[in-house]
Amino acid sequence: MKIKTRIIGIIIVGVGFLFLTSFFASQEINKANREYSAQESITAHSSAWISNMDIEFADKLLIFDPSDGTYENIDLWDRSLDTFGSNGDSNPLFEAIKSKDGEAVSNLMGSIFSDVIELEQLTFAVAYDNRGLQLYCESSLYVVGVDPCAESASPDYFLNFGAFAKSLDKYSSRKVVQIKDLNEEKPLSVNDTLSFALKDEAEATIGVIVLGRNIIDSLEMFAENFEVQAAIAVGDTPLTFEDYYDEERSAELNELIADSMSHSRSNGIYQYSYINELLGSRVSSIPLSKNIRASELRILLFDDQSELLAALKDSEQQSQLAFAGMAALILLLTFFVTSSSFNRILEAISALEKMGEGDLREQNLKRGWLSSRYDEVGRLQKAINEYRLHRVESEVQRKDRAKRRDERDGIMFEKMSSLSEQLEGSARSMLLSEIDEMRTALSTGTDEEKENASIEIMSKAFSKMSDEVGTLIDARTHELVVAKDEINSSIRYAAKLQNALLPKTYPGDIDINVEWRPRDLVGGDIYFIKDLPDKVYIAVVDCTGHGVPGAFLSIIARSHLDKAITPDQYQSAGQYLSQVNMLLKDTLSRTDQKNTNEEGFDGGVCIYYRNERKLEFAGAKASIFQVQTGGASETSGDRKSVGSTRMKEGFEYTTHEISDPAGAFVMLTDGITDVMSPEEKPIAFGRRRVLKLLQQATDRTPKYIVEKIMNSVDLYRGGAPFRDDLTLLSFSLNETTVIEPDARAIGDKV
Repeated sequence: MKIKTRIIGIIIVGVGFLFLTSFFASQEINKANREYSAQESITAHSSAWISNMDIEFADKLLIFDPSDGTYENIDLWDRSLDTFGSNGDSNPLFEAIKSKDGEAVSNLMGSIFSDVIELEQLTFAVAYDNRGLQLYCESSLYVVGVDPCAESASPDYFLNFGAFAKSLDKYSSRKVVQIKDLNEEKPLSVNDTLSFALKDEAEATIGVIVLGRNIIDSLEMFAENFEVQAAIAVGDTPLTFEDYYDEERSAELNELIADSMSHSRSNGIYQYSYINELLGSRVSSIPLSKNIRASELRILLFDDQSELLAALKDSEQQSQLAFAGMAALILLLTFFVTSSSFNRILEAISALEKMGEGDLREQNLKRGWLSSRYDEVGRLQKAINEYRLHRVESEVQRKDRAKRRDERDGIMFEKMSSLSEQLEGSARSMLLSEIDEMRTALSTGTDEEKENASIEIMSKAFSKMSDEVGTLIDARTHELVVAKDEINSSIRYAAKLQNALLPKTYPGDIDINVEWRPRDLVGGDIYFIKDLPDKVYIAVVDCTGHGVPGAFLSIIARSHLDKAITPDQYQSAGQYLSQVNMLLKDTLSRTDQKNTNEEGFDGGVCIYYRNERKLEFAGAKASIFQVQTGGASETSGDRKSVGSTRMKEGFEYTTHEISDPAGAFVMLTDGITDVMSPEEKPIAFGRRRVLKLLQQATDRTPKYIVEKIMNSVDLYRGGAPFRDDLTLLSFSLNETTVIEPDARAIGDKV
């Protein structure tokens, strides 16, 4: 049983006893809650206020909306209609606004809104040109606060009228508008407004109409209906009805307002509801509008809660003793459980510390009181033991890799020494000196540093041997046959060196089968497998070119695939491939600043995260195929080659997560898809034919899939030679032990 489950069980037992002991107290609390539920809650207040505002808006303002209003003369806003009786072919109001004729605008707008404002359906109506020049303004005689038409009136949208007008390009706007008094003689007016733009034939804004209704009147009526005291808070400034009507606030109201504002400042919140026991009132703060933040503008509501507080106090006293006793019991039981569990955790930490110091001996991790090997700590102990075994296995593999590296380097130095014997004078001395420098570089550093140095030196060795062989050919044309044999021998050794870069063992939890065939003795194709404790990197790469040039580039690509790995931190497949791209472009720029030949590679990479059992893929002009029960699917990578100069700065390859890493996966180079049929007008084998083969597969093991595809390719080409290097890799996730690769994975043409 899990620790969490045991703790929950104990808590449930405690709560059960607590329920029995506090039954009568809970009855009193429920009674008080039922009495309080008959009163309007903060939710009801907020909902009622918003609903009331929406109804008012629809009844008083929305009817004038030119887009969806219902006003019978709504075509007044149609620029192509003369609805004012001037017998013209255009709307006189639009013409007056465009010409900034304030008198004409006032007459025309007054014909629409004077009666409406006089009847107090609207508080004000204003018309502006496209730059904010006021052409018309009319307000009610009963304005509360600042008169919108006064010279000292400053609506908040005037802070940036250009942005305000632009916001009306497509749609009308409903918002709460604050109008301040520049002389600071009157409290601000708060208005629910409708704003919309008038446009000419070119859809350019020529004017803005703003219609408003004062919210203070509505709030006063709301407070009366719900029997609460109310105020408006503008930021940290409270305003009451008394402020608007030049009356004195009561001491009680001042205390409630001060408490509410203090609550907002101390807690940094502006929407709340709580009970002040000292004042005997519920203090609530709700948004004035759903279109404005509560921190800027909100309603403060205060309603009497003295009866509810008295009931709650009696109930609280009855339940305190029951709570205290049960809490003590729960704490005592929790102490014994957690003490036992954390002692086991400390033992696990000690075992990890010893492994960090290099002690890989088996640790005796004990089980404690109320513990199980199946709970969280038990699973942790099991994971530590499995990690220790993995570390032991990794150490064996490290020593094996070091041995293979030494053998590979020995072959390289042997060949370079043999080549030096064919040279004379300064050329021989220079080559011997370089051999000594290479030996020195390989003699120091960590295993990883030695591996990276070996790969880089191997690339230099390939290049040097190629250069020196070329020199021998030029100098000894009379020994052409001997020189040709030497070149072929070097290339065969190069093939051995390239083959040495290929993985010799595979991860035990992944079944892998590979077909690797260079077109020549060496080629530009290579596959890469890096097995780390928590993840595995798998890559299939097709470098630019064939033969020796392609082999040189594949060695460089192999080096960068290894160098770009970040073992100790999360690295997505896209990030990993992007890092390889940066390393390769930097290397190529040092040899060819313009990279006129567009060297690089196409290919795909996979990262398998063991702990999460998650598989990620990223591709550069490459795809990955998944074979499952019921068929096969293809996931395509980005259409950008690694190392391409046409790639934008900062480009990052896309990471594709395989949500269900079941079945088998297939990665291949275009040496497979570009195989041509033997007819006079040949047709390429193509990706669709590969996908069809996978959909028809009766066996989803990697070995079967590789054999099926290669048999089909060989039959399709009809004996014709391959046009390109080819690599075909298939894998599936399992729990097998480390295996030696299939014989064909090494390449049968070396």
